[in-house]
Amino acid sequence: MSGFVPSCWSLGASLLLLVACTAQPPADDEGADASTSTTASTVPPTTGPGDTTTTAPPPDGTGTTAADPTTSGTTTGDDPTMGPPIFDVNELPDAPMFDMGCRKVDFLFVIDNSGSMSAQQAQLLASFNGFITAIQASLDDTVDSYHVGVITSDNYSYNQPGCTTIGDLVTQTQNGGNCAPFAEGHRFATEQDDLLAKFPCMANVGASGSPIEQPVTATIASFDPSKTGVGDCNYGFLRDDAILVLVIVTDDPPYDFDVDDAHPTNAGNVASWHDQVIAAKNDDPEALVVIGFIPWMNLTCVFGGDSPNLIDFVDSFGEQGVMASICEPDFGPVFADTVETIVTTCENFDPPA
Repeated sequence: MSGFVPSCWSLGASLLLLVACTAQPPADDEGADASTSTTASTVPPTTGPGDTTTTAPPPDGTGTTAADPTTSGTTTGDDPTMGPPIFDVNELPDAPMFDMGCRKVDFLFVIDNSGSMSAQQAQLLASFNGFITAIQASLDDTVDSYHVGVITSDNYSYNQPGCTTIGDLVTQTQNGGNCAPFAEGHRFATEQDDLLAKFPCMANVGASGSPIEQPVTATIASFDPSKTGVGDCNYGFLRDDAILVLVIVTDDPPYDFDVDDAHPTNAGNVASWHDQVIAAKNDDPEALVVIGFIPWMNLTCVFGGDSPNLIDFVDSFGEQGVMASICEPDFGPVFADTVETIVTTCENFDPPA
């Protein structure tokens, strides 16, 4: 007989002896376990006078040769025509997808309830349905949680007792009555509520409030820890892992009030307002959008001219600030234009750990 036949093969085709003969330790022994290594199931060929090559049958007796590409768990030895080892493994579960951007949005509407605001409140109510529906449609694949809250531009005596100071979330209104209960038991609406029914109730705040409007002061006051603790009027509304969409609707004259000052302020206070709002969002300017329906450009419905403080305040947020005139005959197109800004902000938001 020509060629070389391993001596163990002469002992027979027993499976146990074949495995014992052919198993080889791995070339690299750093951390390797020889018991888990996969080795060739073929044996060296035998050559006869006709120079033909034969291959030993597989140990399971199926008749499938080692060259059969359907056979799993074999390696190729020195034969370059055979592919890499094929291992039978269970199907791995899909890797979890990483959350990109925001999953939550908090909408805070600051509604001026002074005596000149009846028509503008009606515009807001008429345009809200289209606005929130467009937002939900645009963020349907990413956002699964909404908070919608309303505050007024001064103290609000029609609100639920104990929550009548400036910045308190409104759950009971002059014209809409009691808007509670809300689905999740808070003082604001969520995606579990019928927002198209709840918002008109909350936003129907009336126009019997103070002529000294303080929309920015009210906004900052709403974030105060005295209002956001467990059991407080605004508990649970503002979330660190949500973007904030702040909507100010006011015909406020040229001056707002400082939080700690009983007298009108000037434009120099805008930087302080900006910083306090950003601070409420963990000092992340990319975590909010500010939409201002304010005295600006079209002044057919207001007295006293533009409101430089509010113009500068909205402008201070750069691309995150959207400004429109409070005298717009239809708020709908303005809201439609803000949808892209909100979607982009949501996509770019990196929630804190």
